[in-house]
Amino acid sequence: MSYILNTIVMAIALHFVGDYLLQIDFIATTKGKNWYHLVVHCVLYSFVFYIYKGFSLPVFLWLFITHMIVDALKARYKKIGYVTDQVLHYIILIPVFFLM
Repeated sequence: MSYILNTIVMAIALHFVGDYLLQIDFIATTKGKNWYHLVVHCVLYSFVFYIYKGFSLPVFLWLFITHMIVDALKARYKKIGYVTDQVLHYIILIPVFFLM
């Protein structure tokens, strides 16, 4: 596989782990009403990439902050839907894999 294809597959896999596997149903249903639950979800999500990228604090902070914004727009404020949420998450991953 090419470098770019490997990178895309890894980004999708890590996103799946952080955004789905590590998010229990309780957090998924309450993160729109409870800031603490949203923070917990975003920390767990960001931590997956933090480990993969060699404990990079800039990666962790970038993903934590942007994930908080996107998920708050979807879960708390209902300004975006599921598809927009996912597209934004993948766009946000571009600098993580190609610039950081």
